[in-house]
Amino acid sequence: MRPAPSGGAQSFPTMKPSPLVDADVRAVVRLLGEIATSRDDLTVRKRRLMEGLCELTGADAWAWSLGCGLEPGRQPTYVSMAHGGFDEDRFAKLICAAGHPDMARQSAFLLGEMQQRKSHLTRRHQQFLDNTEYRASGIYPLMCAADLGPFLASLRPIDGDSFSTIVLYRRCEAPDFTERETRIAHVVLTEVPGLHEHGWPEDRGATVPSLAPRARVVLNMLLDGRARKEIARHLGIRESTVAGYQKNIYRHFGVNSHAALMRRFQMGDGGDR
Repeated sequence: MRPAPSGGAQSFPTMKPSPLVDADVRAVVRLLGEIATSRDDLTVRKRRLMEGLCELTGADAWAWSLGCGLEPGRQPTYVSMAHGGFDEDRFAKLICAAGHPDMARQSAFLLGEMQQRKSHLTRRHQQFLDNTEYRASGIYPLMCAADLGPFLASLRPIDGDSFSTIVLYRRCEAPDFTERETRIAHVVLTEVPGLHEHGWPEDRGATVPSLAPRARVVLNMLLDGRARKEIARHLGIRESTVAGYQKNIYRHFGVNSHAALMRRFQMGDGGDR
């Protein structure tokens, strides 16, 4: 057991290094070799990596996003969520969970450890969440509604204000991830630095945290390709309200269309290059 990096009273079990058997090592090397020699673009390589990693760890779904505006005690902001293993409804609920105000407290320990270590870390949810507090939070019912149970998170600092965030998920009734599976995920994800550092907006999402919390949720749904009517249904608000958020988001990022917004976050520009 160890004290929380922030100096709080909470403490969580550390990850004990779990030796990998020969078959694990061969599978990891094979996956990394496939990605290293692939001539596909960045998006396809990320997806192939994550699909392979899910097979190695028994995960059902995954999400890879940019965390930005990192500041102790503040709610983290996640954007540009690539994902796999979700249907549209489940992923919409995950976006809402990631943007919930309770995320500030629930992620504080993990983000504090990453800032303290200044290095890539991979943790099962039991290693950074207090189960009683998590179940009492507003995040938990959204996760349950999305049928998301055990998960592990892998975070890599990119610069002082942003970080690459990968989460592997299992369904609610599935067993917890093991130390061995967490170790496999950590080994694989630490060996692909280029996939963590590239494919984000040129400013690494620096202006996203200044959006209102609900606007950030709308932004992530727009970046997932959702139409206004669909966003309104998921958030339980009027389509005209979504249109207002969308207009403000376009103004905020200096774009004038959904396609230009997507290009800004996929290629780091406002569609003018």
